[in-house]
Amino acid sequence: MAGRGDTRTQTFSTRAAARIVAVSPDRIRYWVKRQLLRPSLRNGRRHRFAFGDLLLMRLAKELIPTRRHLEPVQRCLARLYAMLEPSRPLTSLRLVNDDGRIVARDGAICFEADSGQMLFDFGPRQSGKIDDRFGPARVAERFEEAKRIADEDPLKALQLYAELLVREPRNFEAHMRVAALLEEQGDLAGALQHRLGAAATLPTSAEAHLRLGLLYRRREEYEAAAQSLLRALECDPSSVEAHRNLAEIYERLGRPREALRHMSAAHRLSRGE
Repeated sequence: MAGRGDTRTQTFSTRAAARIVAVSPDRIRYWVKRQLLRPSLRNGRRHRFAFGDLLLMRLAKELIPTRRHLEPVQRCLARLYAMLEPSRPLTSLRLVNDDGRIVARDGAICFEADSGQMLFDFGPRQSGKIDDRFGPARVAERFEEAKRIADEDPLKALQLYAELLVREPRNFEAHMRVAALLEEQGDLAGALQHRLGAAATLPTSAEAHLRLGLLYRRREEYEAAAQSLLRALECDPSSVEAHRNLAEIYERLGRPREALRHMSAAHRLSRGE
């Protein structure tokens, strides 16, 4: 059963993670022993995993059919970690085991993970190869599928959203939905990445800045929260939620004049609704 490591991040025991990802606990322990996975928390032989670790487990399950395949995959993942910016999760790439080699796709770029060699497409794809060519109808179908299964299988939904964002990195709604899923599962760092992505994609969206501000507040980053909430009010001056949260944040920061101003605005707007 899921537990809490602290008030910010939800964590899962080995058995809970195994049940969610549909692998054996021994397989997870083996991945940890071989340092393919690094648990978020360790207590002797007991490990706890964050939601981002579960995404990596699902990826490992797909890429590593048997134990004998672990070393080349581990080598590829280490190479990819070195390539990515520290704030960017490995699961932001699309990875596929293509006849024994790990192929990574990052937007329009496709390369072999082990060697870093760029791959190019000449003509039709063979059966079973990575197929990246589907149009707006297919994108919409995947998006609807992700929304439909989000409650019962958030890992699978996130996987579908990630595939869409590889193709459409400025898909505002996908960023918003991924952020909401990650925040619900306690992965606040991952949620922040997508909240920022949504706000950058549609800077005039009051909702994007509001949700970003609320996430900063949950992370106890109050100055950043205030800035995002002020930006939300620039986009929508009638946002009661933004005024109310700003009032509470300014009170916490010891700025009573600003707190009173936003609390008064929240009351005035609430009476007018």
